[in-house]
Amino acid sequence: MSAVLRPGDAEEVARIVRDTARRAATRTHSPLHPVSTGLNWGLGSGSPVEDGATVLDLSRLDRVRTLDPRAGFAVVEPGVTQGALAARLVGSERTLNLTGASQQTSVLGNLLERGVGLRRSRAEDLAGLELVLADGTFTRCGWWPDDRSGTVQPHGRGPSLNHVFTQSAMAVATAAVVRLLPRPEEVRVLPLTFAASELPAAVDTLRSWTAQHLIPATTKVYNPVAARTYGVADRCLVHICLTGDAGLVAAQARLVAENAGRHGSPFAPGPPYAADGHVHRAYAGLPDPDDTLFLRKTGCCARCLDTARGLLMFLPVIPFRGSAVARASELITAALRGRTAAPGVTMNVLDADTIDHVVTLGFPPRDAQAVADAHRTLDRLHETFAAEGHLPYRPDIDHPLPRPRGLLHERLRQALDPHGVFARGRF
Repeated sequence: MSAVLRPGDAEEVARIVRDTARRAATRTHSPLHPVSTGLNWGLGSGSPVEDGATVLDLSRLDRVRTLDPRAGFAVVEPGVTQGALAARLVGSERTLNLTGASQQTSVLGNLLERGVGLRRSRAEDLAGLELVLADGTFTRCGWWPDDRSGTVQPHGRGPSLNHVFTQSAMAVATAAVVRLLPRPEEVRVLPLTFAASELPAAVDTLRSWTAQHLIPATTKVYNPVAARTYGVADRCLVHICLTGDAGLVAAQARLVAENAGRHGSPFAPGPPYAADGHVHRAYAGLPDPDDTLFLRKTGCCARCLDTARGLLMFLPVIPFRGSAVARASELITAALRGRTAAPGVTMNVLDADTIDHVVTLGFPPRDAQAVADAHRTLDRLHETFAAEGHLPYRPDIDHPLPRPRGLLHERLRQALDPHGVFARGRF
């Protein structure tokens, strides 16, 4: 990168973009790479894809502009963290769809990444965007509080434009309308465990339960390495989150226990500490000022992770079938190079047909050979999964999506940013 700029408000962002646009016309500019808080660990953090870009750090834009629990939305700037917004909602009738990452991560940044929340996809939380286009013009898309409609309607009327700007590098987002979840009467996280050898049967059983609406499509499955975070040794762990009316949650929990306890089931009840109060608080959307779960996973604070621990991540999407997930496990093991340790793998159920994988490669950052081995492993993961049609839903800076991605993408990019004001992104 050539420089880092840290504007203090949206107007300053627009001035920076306008100045860059003027220089872009003469090809003497450094293109802008916007980041929210830069905590996109394992995928490049705040670093741009290509050298020479200027990082536009938006972390100082940290206002919650509007908070309306009754209508179910908040308007937040890029520097608003999920912990900060969750804290604002304590005692209200709404909660935030938290992710499993640090409470210090940006709400808006993860919306733009189309990340995975604990209760639903973060893409479903996005209702509207405030944007600075490549010529410095302010505009909005999606739904906003001053629209004539009093009901939050993310798709609005006519063409729906929000997701032109998610996983995109065609504008700077200076604010977003975030949809909030109704606060459930009851939140219960059920831990189940199973032997790694039972992975295909366990996944097929979970798929059946999901397809038949016994459990919601929010289940998480942890391989034995990832399960250590929750105190489970040498077994895989499942978190099934049930929310809503207390009677309904109790009935669902009873049915899940009955099904899990049937003869031939791969599951055993997990110990209570495998879904302790911190896990329940996360699913309930409650803040954790100490960032307890993140510290358990990483062993260090959010702001020191990039220097204290080497981390690469691979995030493919897999069919929600036992055979497909077992094959993915084989590919992960076969990809390991040199001294790269067996990775932690968290599997997030997205719907009855799809499950994503978060493959975490950790390494000592000051060990040159370990760094090289981890990157060789990541390269191999990209190669072997792509060969079988399993692509990552979020690439890293060393494996960006190729250009052009198609006629429509290219025409949109040319129309919105003809002079390359914004640096090439991972997408």
